[in-house]
Amino acid sequence: VAKLTVANQTFVEVTDASDINIIFDKYVTIHDTHIFGGMVGLLYFNLYYFALTITPVFGNMIEQGLVSSRIFSFYLNRDPNSANLGGKLTFGGSDPAYYEGNFTYVPANIERSWEFTIDSIEIDGIPFCKRYCLATIDTSIWRIIGPEKDISFINRYIYTNPQGRVDCNRISQLPTIQFNLGGEALNLTGKDYIIRDPYNENVCVSVFWKHKYPTYNGKIKLMKTWVLGMPFIGRYYTEFDMDKERVGFALAK
Repeated sequence: VAKLTVANQTFVEVTDASDINIIFDKYVTIHDTHIFGGMVGLLYFNLYYFALTITPVFGNMIEQGLVSSRIFSFYLNRDPNSANLGGKLTFGGSDPAYYEGNFTYVPANIERSWEFTIDSIEIDGIPFCKRYCLATIDTSIWRIIGPEKDISFINRYIYTNPQGRVDCNRISQLPTIQFNLGGEALNLTGKDYIIRDPYNENVCVSVFWKHKYPTYNGKIKLMKTWVLGMPFIGRYYTEFDMDKERVGFALAK
């Protein structure tokens, strides 16, 4: 991995996922077609010890002295005209070539899927998630998932149709959505939260979706948690720091 040789790594091979579609359902494209060839878990590895007695790949990198720090970072870029189209995962730190300015850090519960707190969310000065809400980062999904009431409000406010589509000509006119956390405002514009259908550029879809399935976290808690997927990471380079138990965000280049 990235010119590193990780010895004695245990992994699972899946030859038939038909009975576990509920798990893999989120790893799909806008057309609900599966596009992944595998998954690498990056939860805090003590959780893996407890649940599976298997050390994940980053845990083995740390134990085998292959990385200089217990930090990993993500850069994602979905601009088809960019020389940096695609993304980069950095083990052992962050890469300044892919972000600008300083990081905004928030404490994270690293044993609960890197869960952290958003102080509030605003759209045109209208607040929701007023007192705080919980959030996690998910690099595998093209959506931003949240509570049904809040997601419905956002999509009504930006005038989506029942299928979540918006007029592509209005993208530049859509309001900024502000995520307040760590004492800073992290903003998403229409260009960030509206995506074009890769098979039909005249179809534009909101990335804001309500929760579909409960998980092991518990149905009630999950339904109130925000899951910030690729659209958020595409805007903000994201650093996961196990040593200081925090998540950091910096404006992506």
